[in-house]
Amino acid sequence: MMITVTPAERLTLISKARAEYDRAQAGFERARTRLMTQVGKALDEADVLPPDRKRELGPSAIGRAAGFTREYISQLREARRSPGA
Repeated sequence: MMITVTPAERLTLISKARAEYDRAQAGFERARTRLMTQVGKALDEADVLPPDRKRELGPSAIGRAAGFTREYISQLREARRSPGA
C-alpha cells in the first residue's frame, strides 16, 4: 500500500470527516424529532376523531406515512396511554 498523504494530513482529513459526521447526525436528530412529533400529534388527533373516522389516523395509516410498521405505531400508542409514560 502506498501512502499518499502525511500523517498530519490524514489526521486533518479525519477531523474534517468527523465534523461532517457530527453535522449529519445533528440533522438526523432534528428530522427524527420532527417525525416523532408528527406521529404523536396524529395519535392524539386519532383519539378525538369520531369512531367512523378513526382508521384515517390509525396505526396502519400512520405507519405507512411514517415508514414504520403498524406494530411499532401501536406500541407507541400504547406507551402513550400507559400510566407513567
